[in-house]
Amino acid sequence: MAKLYFRYGAMNSGKTANLLMVAHNYINQGKNVIIIKPDKDTRWGIKIEVKSRAIVTSLPAALISDSEDLFAFTQARVSEKPVEAILVEEAQFLTKDQVRQLAVVVDKLNIPVLCYGLRCSYIDGELFDGSAALMYWADTIEEVKNVCQYCSSKATKNLLRVNGVPQYSGDNVVMGDVDMEGSSIYYTPVCRRHYLNPPAED
Repeated sequence: MAKLYFRYGAMNSGKTANLLMVAHNYINQGKNVIIIKPDKDTRWGIKIEVKSRAIVTSLPAALISDSEDLFAFTQARVSEKPVEAILVEEAQFLTKDQVRQLAVVVDKLNIPVLCYGLRCSYIDGELFDGSAALMYWADTIEEVKNVCQYCSSKATKNLLRVNGVPQYSGDNVVMGDVDMEGSSIYYTPVCRRHYLNPPAED
């Protein structure tokens, strides 16, 4: 039986690289996979592909808006060609309804759905809506581990800095990356201790 998977981790933990490797394995066996990602992900100006910092290869993706019905979307794709798996990039940006729709895809169409994303937003105490829904609906929840930028503890949070100043409130979606050289907005993967007490920037 197919399952709904949620593979989460702090930024720079290799989630996208994992997705691309899974996609490669399916494609290498001649199996059709669909890669989707919410259109909120505008890093690097990427609009129609999934790209990782860890590996060179990128793959095309279908952009999904908040209003897209993912069950209807999948049904339409299946009517054209059998689908062996659905891979979701930046799944934290899905709506709660879309996560439920993916659960129905698994149950009614027997297609495995593998969602990759962040669990925590940078906002103190908040999960992303899509992540909270996945924690509720997913059959299997797996952590993709990373190490804190400032110590050897596991990174579980994403610290946002704007002009070097840590941020703990604001808009739920603030686009940034861990290595945007010269940018005033960037994230750091950190443990809880360093999220609450981040070192001062030089």
